[in-house]
Amino acid sequence: MMLKRISLLLVILLASTCTLAAQIETPKLMPVAPNENQKRLVDEGVALHDKQDFDGAIRKYEEALKENADNVEALYEMGYSYSEKKDYKKSLEIAYRGARYKSNLLTGFYALAGNSLDQMGDSKKAIDVYKAGLKISPQAWLVHFNLGVTYRNIGKVEDARKSLKRAAAIKPDYASSHLVLGDLFYKGNYKTPALLALSRFLVLEPNSARSDFAHRVLQEILQGGVSVGDDPGKITIALSLSDKKDEGDFGGVDVLIGLSKAGEHLGKNKDKTKAELGVGQFELIFSVLAEQNSKEKQSKFAWKYYVPYFTEMKSRNYVEPFYYYINRRSEDPEVQKWLEGNFRRVNEFLSWSKQYQWPKVDD
Repeated sequence: MMLKRISLLLVILLASTCTLAAQIETPKLMPVAPNENQKRLVDEGVALHDKQDFDGAIRKYEEALKENADNVEALYEMGYSYSEKKDYKKSLEIAYRGARYKSNLLTGFYALAGNSLDQMGDSKKAIDVYKAGLKISPQAWLVHFNLGVTYRNIGKVEDARKSLKRAAAIKPDYASSHLVLGDLFYKGNYKTPALLALSRFLVLEPNSARSDFAHRVLQEILQGGVSVGDDPGKITIALSLSDKKDEGDFGGVDVLIGLSKAGEHLGKNKDKTKAELGVGQFELIFSVLAEQNSKEKQSKFAWKYYVPYFTEMKSRNYVEPFYYYINRRSEDPEVQKWLEGNFRRVNEFLSWSKQYQWPKVDD
Protein backbone atom coordinates (compact mmCIF):
# COMPACT_ATOMS: atom_id res chain seq x y z
CA MET A 1 0.00 0.00 0.00
CA MET A 2 2.74 2.41 0.95
CA LEU A 3 5.00 1.77 -2.01
CA LYS A 4 2.02 1.99 -4.34
CA ARG A 5 1.36 5.47 -3.00
CA ILE A 6 4.77 6.91 -3.38
CA SER A 7 6.78 4.50 -5.54
CA LEU A 8 10.16 5.82 -4.42
CA LEU A 9 13.07 3.43 -4.78
CA LEU A 10 15.94 4.15 -2.43
CA VAL A 11 18.98 2.08 -1.51
CA ILE A 12 19.82 1.76 2.18
CA LEU A 13 21.94 4.73 3.13
CA LEU A 14 25.52 4.50 4.27
CA ALA A 15 26.29 5.58 7.81
CA SER A 16 28.38 8.41 6.41
CA THR A 17 25.34 10.25 4.98
CA CYS A 18 25.91 13.98 5.35
CA THR A 19 24.06 16.19 7.80
CA LEU A 20 20.87 17.48 6.23
CA ALA A 21 19.33 20.90 5.92
CA ALA A 22 16.96 22.48 8.40
CA GLN A 23 16.12 20.28 11.39
CA ILE A 24 16.41 16.98 9.52
CA GLU A 25 19.04 14.82 11.15
CA THR A 26 21.38 12.30 9.59
CA PRO A 27 19.34 9.07 9.53
CA LYS A 28 20.66 6.61 12.11
CA LEU A 29 17.61 4.60 13.20
CA MET A 30 16.33 1.42 11.62
CA PRO A 31 12.57 0.97 11.11
CA VAL A 32 10.72 -2.01 12.55
CA ALA A 33 8.51 -3.88 10.09
CA PRO A 34 4.80 -3.76 10.99
CA ASN A 35 2.91 -6.87 12.00
CA GLU A 36 -0.40 -7.87 10.45
CA ASN A 37 -2.48 -5.82 12.90
CA GLN A 38 -0.39 -2.71 12.29
CA LYS A 39 -0.69 -3.21 8.52
CA ARG A 40 -4.46 -3.49 8.93
CA LEU A 41 -4.60 -0.26 10.95
CA VAL A 42 -2.56 1.60 8.31
CA ASP A 43 -4.78 0.25 5.51
CA GLU A 44 -7.87 1.38 7.42
CA GLY A 45 -6.28 4.79 7.88
CA VAL A 46 -5.55 5.07 4.16
CA ALA A 47 -9.18 4.21 3.37
CA LEU A 48 -10.40 6.92 5.75
CA HIS A 49 -7.92 9.41 4.28
CA ASP A 50 -9.22 8.69 0.79
CA LYS A 51 -12.71 9.55 2.08
CA GLN A 52 -11.35 12.89 3.33
CA ASP A 53 -11.71 11.76 6.96
CA PHE A 54 -8.22 12.89 7.90
CA ASP A 55 -8.81 12.92 11.66
CA GLY A 56 -10.16 9.38 11.55
CA ALA A 57 -7.15 8.30 9.49
CA ILE A 58 -4.74 9.92 11.93
CA ARG A 59 -6.33 8.04 14.83
CA LYS A 60 -5.69 4.74 13.02
CA TYR A 61 -2.05 5.64 12.43
CA GLU A 62 -1.67 6.62 16.08
CA GLU A 63 -2.97 3.19 17.10
CA ALA A 64 -0.41 1.53 14.88
CA LEU A 65 2.38 3.71 16.28
CA LYS A 66 1.42 2.90 19.87
CA GLU A 67 2.22 -0.71 19.09
CA ASN A 68 5.30 0.10 17.03
CA ALA A 69 6.85 3.56 17.29
CA ASP A 70 9.35 2.66 14.54
CA ASN A 71 6.69 1.98 11.90
CA VAL A 72 7.76 4.37 9.12
CA GLU A 73 4.72 3.54 6.96
CA ALA A 74 2.37 4.73 9.68
CA LEU A 75 4.54 7.81 10.25
CA TYR A 76 4.52 8.77 6.60
CA GLU A 77 0.79 8.30 6.17
CA MET A 78 0.10 10.29 9.32
CA GLY A 79 2.30 13.14 8.09
CA TYR A 80 0.52 13.01 4.74
CA SER A 81 -2.90 13.20 6.41
CA TYR A 82 -1.82 16.18 8.51
CA SER A 83 -0.58 17.84 5.34
CA GLU A 84 -3.90 17.23 3.58
CA LYS A 85 -5.82 18.74 6.50
CA LYS A 86 -3.43 21.72 6.20
CA ASP A 87 -1.83 21.25 9.60
CA TYR A 88 1.61 21.82 8.13
CA LYS A 89 3.34 22.37 11.45
CA LYS A 90 2.35 18.92 12.63
CA SER A 91 3.13 17.39 9.23
CA LEU A 92 6.61 18.94 9.37
CA GLU A 93 7.17 17.58 12.87
CA ILE A 94 6.32 14.07 11.71
CA ALA A 95 8.45 14.41 8.57
CA TYR A 96 11.48 15.33 10.69
CA ARG A 97 10.78 12.33 12.90
CA GLY A 98 10.44 9.96 9.95
CA ALA A 99 13.62 11.25 8.30
CA ARG A 100 15.65 9.89 11.21
CA TYR A 101 15.16 6.37 9.82
CA LYS A 102 17.16 4.60 7.11
CA SER A 103 14.19 3.50 5.02
CA ASN A 104 12.86 3.37 1.49
CA LEU A 105 10.51 6.20 2.49
CA LEU A 106 13.29 8.61 3.41
CA THR A 107 12.90 10.82 0.37
CA GLY A 108 9.14 10.72 0.92
CA PHE A 109 9.74 12.39 4.29
CA TYR A 110 11.96 14.96 2.57
CA ALA A 111 9.16 15.70 0.11
CA LEU A 112 6.70 15.99 2.98
CA ALA A 113 8.98 18.28 4.99
CA GLY A 114 9.77 20.50 2.04
CA ASN A 115 6.11 20.83 1.10
CA SER A 116 5.19 21.75 4.68
CA LEU A 117 7.92 24.38 4.83
CA ASP A 118 6.82 25.80 1.50
CA GLN A 119 3.19 25.97 2.61
CA MET A 120 4.28 27.71 5.80
CA GLY A 121 6.06 30.39 3.77
CA ASP A 122 9.67 29.28 4.16
CA SER A 123 10.47 28.47 0.53
CA LYS A 124 14.22 28.89 0.99
CA LYS A 125 14.37 26.23 3.68
CA ALA A 126 12.05 24.02 1.63
CA ILE A 127 14.48 24.20 -1.29
CA ASP A 128 17.38 23.31 0.99
CA VAL A 129 15.49 20.24 2.21
CA TYR A 130 14.60 19.13 -1.31
CA LYS A 131 18.19 19.51 -2.48
CA ALA A 132 19.43 17.52 0.51
CA GLY A 133 16.97 14.77 -0.37
CA LEU A 134 18.15 14.70 -3.97
CA LYS A 135 21.76 14.31 -2.87
CA ILE A 136 20.68 11.09 -1.21
CA SER A 137 18.40 9.92 -4.00
CA PRO A 138 18.84 11.80 -7.32
CA GLN A 139 16.00 9.77 -8.88
CA ALA A 140 13.38 10.80 -6.31
CA TRP A 141 10.80 12.06 -8.78
CA LEU A 142 8.42 13.42 -6.14
CA VAL A 143 11.18 15.58 -4.65
CA HIS A 144 12.03 16.91 -8.11
CA PHE A 145 8.36 17.71 -8.66
CA ASN A 146 7.92 19.46 -5.32
CA LEU A 147 11.12 21.41 -5.88
CA GLY A 148 9.79 22.52 -9.25
CA VAL A 149 6.53 23.70 -7.71
CA THR A 150 8.41 25.66 -5.04
CA TYR A 151 10.63 27.29 -7.65
CA ARG A 152 7.51 28.21 -9.64
CA ASN A 153 5.89 29.73 -6.57
CA ILE A 154 8.84 32.06 -5.96
CA GLY A 155 9.17 33.03 -9.62
CA LYS A 156 12.26 31.02 -10.54
CA VAL A 157 10.66 29.75 -13.73
CA GLU A 158 13.73 28.30 -15.46
CA ASP A 159 14.67 26.34 -12.35
CA ALA A 160 11.06 25.20 -12.05
CA ARG A 161 10.99 23.88 -15.62
CA LYS A 162 14.27 22.06 -15.10
CA SER A 163 13.02 20.28 -11.97
CA LEU A 164 9.67 19.42 -13.53
CA LYS A 165 11.38 17.98 -16.60
CA ARG A 166 13.44 15.73 -14.34
CA ALA A 167 10.29 14.61 -12.53
CA ALA A 168 8.56 13.85 -15.84
CA ALA A 169 11.57 11.99 -17.22
CA ILE A 170 11.91 9.80 -14.13
CA LYS A 171 8.18 9.18 -13.61
CA PRO A 172 6.41 9.57 -16.99
CA ASP A 173 3.01 8.50 -15.67
CA TYR A 174 2.84 11.15 -12.92
CA ALA A 175 0.21 13.44 -14.42
CA SER A 176 0.91 16.50 -12.27
CA SER A 177 4.41 16.99 -13.71
CA HIS A 178 3.00 17.34 -17.22
CA LEU A 179 0.22 19.65 -16.08
CA VAL A 180 2.47 22.11 -14.23
CA LEU A 181 5.15 21.93 -16.91
CA GLY A 182 2.56 22.52 -19.63
CA ASP A 183 1.21 25.53 -17.78
CA LEU A 184 4.72 26.97 -17.41
CA PHE A 185 5.43 26.35 -21.09
CA TYR A 186 2.24 28.14 -22.07
CA LYS A 187 2.85 31.13 -19.82
CA GLY A 188 6.41 31.34 -21.13
CA ASN A 189 5.17 31.45 -24.75
CA TYR A 190 6.33 27.93 -25.62
CA LYS A 191 3.14 27.04 -27.47
CA THR A 192 3.91 23.68 -29.04
CA PRO A 193 5.81 22.30 -26.00
CA ALA A 194 2.78 23.37 -23.92
CA LEU A 195 0.45 21.56 -26.34
CA LEU A 196 2.52 18.38 -26.03
CA ALA A 197 2.81 18.47 -22.23
CA LEU A 198 -0.89 19.20 -21.70
CA SER A 199 -1.90 16.53 -24.20
CA ARG A 200 0.19 14.01 -22.29
CA PHE A 201 -1.46 15.12 -19.04
CA LEU A 202 -4.91 14.57 -20.54
CA VAL A 203 -3.99 11.05 -21.62
CA LEU A 204 -3.16 10.31 -17.98
CA GLU A 205 -5.98 12.31 -16.40
CA PRO A 206 -8.84 13.00 -18.83
CA ASN A 207 -11.70 13.24 -16.38
CA SER A 208 -11.11 15.66 -13.51
CA ALA A 209 -11.48 19.31 -12.61
CA ARG A 210 -7.81 19.73 -13.52
CA SER A 211 -8.63 18.25 -16.92
CA ASP A 212 -11.04 21.11 -17.53
CA PHE A 213 -8.25 23.60 -16.93
CA ALA A 214 -5.88 21.71 -19.25
CA HIS A 215 -8.57 21.62 -21.94
CA ARG A 216 -9.13 25.36 -21.78
CA VAL A 217 -5.43 26.07 -22.24
CA LEU A 218 -5.12 23.45 -24.97
CA GLN A 219 -8.03 24.96 -26.89
CA GLU A 220 -6.42 28.39 -26.70
CA ILE A 221 -3.25 26.95 -28.20
CA LEU A 222 -5.13 25.05 -30.92
CA GLN A 223 -7.00 28.22 -31.85
CA GLY A 224 -3.63 29.38 -33.22
CA GLY A 225 -4.40 33.09 -33.00
CA VAL A 226 -7.19 32.73 -35.56
CA SER A 227 -10.20 35.04 -35.49
CA VAL A 228 -13.10 35.31 -37.94
CA GLY A 229 -14.57 38.70 -38.84
CA ASP A 230 -18.16 39.64 -39.56
CA ASP A 231 -17.53 38.52 -43.10
CA PRO A 232 -17.04 34.71 -42.91
CA GLY A 233 -14.43 34.99 -45.63
CA LYS A 234 -12.29 37.33 -43.54
CA ILE A 235 -9.95 35.30 -41.35
CA THR A 236 -7.10 36.81 -39.34
CA ILE A 237 -4.14 34.91 -37.91
CA ALA A 238 -2.20 36.70 -35.17
CA LEU A 239 1.36 35.39 -35.17
CA SER A 240 3.74 35.88 -32.26
CA LEU A 241 7.30 36.97 -32.96
CA SER A 242 8.43 36.36 -29.39
CA ASP A 243 8.22 32.57 -29.28
CA LYS A 244 11.33 31.17 -27.60
CA LYS A 245 13.52 28.47 -29.09
CA ASP A 246 15.44 27.04 -26.14
CA GLU A 247 13.06 24.08 -26.17
CA GLY A 248 13.75 23.69 -29.89
CA ASP A 249 12.57 25.62 -32.91
CA PHE A 250 8.84 24.97 -33.06
CA GLY A 251 8.14 28.14 -35.04
CA GLY A 252 6.97 26.27 -38.11
CA VAL A 253 4.62 24.11 -36.05
CA ASP A 254 3.23 27.15 -34.26
CA VAL A 255 2.39 28.73 -37.63
CA LEU A 256 0.89 25.46 -38.86
CA ILE A 257 -1.49 25.40 -35.89
CA GLY A 258 -2.91 28.75 -36.97
CA LEU A 259 -3.12 27.73 -40.61
CA SER A 260 -4.84 24.45 -39.76
CA LYS A 261 -7.40 26.27 -37.64
CA ALA A 262 -7.99 28.82 -40.40
CA GLY A 263 -8.41 25.96 -42.87
CA GLU A 264 -11.42 24.73 -40.94
CA HIS A 265 -13.37 27.63 -42.42
CA LEU A 266 -12.68 26.62 -46.01
CA GLY A 267 -15.52 25.25 -48.07
CA LYS A 268 -14.06 21.75 -48.29
CA ASN A 269 -14.37 21.41 -44.52
CA LYS A 270 -17.86 22.83 -44.11
CA ASP A 271 -19.50 19.41 -43.70
CA LYS A 272 -17.01 18.12 -41.11
CA THR A 273 -17.98 17.95 -37.46
CA LYS A 274 -16.04 19.69 -34.69
CA ALA A 275 -14.56 16.38 -33.60
CA GLU A 276 -13.51 15.42 -37.11
CA LEU A 277 -11.79 18.78 -37.52
CA GLY A 278 -10.07 18.30 -34.17
CA VAL A 279 -8.74 14.89 -35.15
CA GLY A 280 -7.51 16.30 -38.45
CA GLN A 281 -5.70 19.16 -36.75
CA PHE A 282 -3.82 16.83 -34.40
CA GLU A 283 -3.03 14.48 -37.31
CA LEU A 284 -1.45 17.38 -39.19
CA ILE A 285 0.50 18.69 -36.20
CA PHE A 286 1.98 15.28 -35.36
CA SER A 287 2.84 14.62 -39.02
CA VAL A 288 4.79 17.87 -39.27
CA LEU A 289 6.55 17.17 -35.98
CA ALA A 290 7.71 13.84 -37.40
CA GLU A 291 9.02 15.53 -40.55
CA GLN A 292 10.93 18.18 -38.57
CA ASN A 293 12.39 15.77 -36.04
CA SER A 294 15.97 16.67 -37.00
CA LYS A 295 19.13 15.85 -35.05
CA GLU A 296 19.56 19.45 -33.95
CA LYS A 297 16.06 19.72 -32.57
CA GLN A 298 16.45 16.36 -30.85
CA SER A 299 18.95 18.03 -28.50
CA LYS A 300 16.15 19.84 -26.66
CA PHE A 301 13.92 18.29 -23.99
CA ALA A 302 10.55 18.78 -25.67
CA TRP A 303 11.87 17.22 -28.87
CA LYS A 304 13.68 14.34 -27.18
CA TYR A 305 10.95 13.53 -24.69
CA TYR A 306 7.49 14.45 -25.99
CA VAL A 307 7.80 14.44 -29.78
CA PRO A 308 8.68 10.72 -30.20
CA TYR A 309 5.60 9.71 -28.18
CA PHE A 310 3.20 11.68 -30.35
CA THR A 311 4.86 10.83 -33.65
CA GLU A 312 4.73 7.12 -32.80
CA MET A 313 1.08 7.61 -31.83
CA LYS A 314 0.51 9.02 -35.31
CA SER A 315 2.37 6.19 -37.04
CA ARG A 316 0.24 3.62 -35.19
CA ASN A 317 -3.00 5.39 -36.21
CA TYR A 318 -3.97 6.19 -32.63
CA VAL A 319 -4.60 9.93 -33.07
CA GLU A 320 -8.35 9.41 -33.43
CA PRO A 321 -8.81 7.43 -30.17
CA PHE A 322 -6.39 9.84 -28.49
CA TYR A 323 -8.53 12.81 -29.48
CA TYR A 324 -11.82 11.34 -28.36
CA TYR A 325 -10.37 9.94 -25.14
CA ILE A 326 -8.86 13.24 -23.96
CA ASN A 327 -12.18 14.94 -24.78
CA ARG A 328 -14.32 12.48 -22.83
CA ARG A 329 -15.62 15.26 -20.55
CA SER A 330 -16.90 17.13 -23.59
CA GLU A 331 -20.63 17.79 -23.84
CA ASP A 332 -20.42 17.10 -27.56
CA PRO A 333 -22.73 14.08 -28.13
CA GLU A 334 -20.55 12.99 -31.04
CA VAL A 335 -17.64 12.42 -28.65
CA GLN A 336 -19.69 10.24 -26.31
CA LYS A 337 -21.20 8.29 -29.20
CA TRP A 338 -17.76 7.60 -30.69
CA LEU A 339 -16.34 6.45 -27.36
CA GLU A 340 -19.26 4.08 -26.78
CA GLY A 341 -18.85 2.57 -30.24
CA ASN A 342 -15.04 2.30 -30.21
CA PHE A 343 -14.28 0.81 -26.82
CA ARG A 344 -11.74 -1.64 -28.27
CA ARG A 345 -9.79 1.03 -30.16
CA VAL A 346 -9.56 3.18 -27.05
CA ASN A 347 -8.25 0.24 -25.02
CA GLU A 348 -5.68 -0.55 -27.71
CA PHE A 349 -4.48 3.05 -27.60
CA LEU A 350 -4.29 3.08 -23.80
CA SER A 351 -2.46 -0.25 -23.76
CA TRP A 352 0.13 1.09 -26.19
CA SER A 353 0.46 4.31 -24.20
CA LYS A 354 1.04 2.46 -20.92
CA GLN A 355 3.68 0.23 -22.49
CA TYR A 356 5.44 3.02 -24.38
CA GLN A 357 9.15 3.17 -23.54
CA TRP A 358 9.94 6.77 -22.66
CA PRO A 359 13.46 7.91 -23.54
CA LYS A 360 16.02 8.54 -20.82
CA VAL A 361 16.66 12.25 -21.16
CA ASP A 362 18.52 14.98 -19.30
CA ASP A 363 17.77 18.61 -20.02
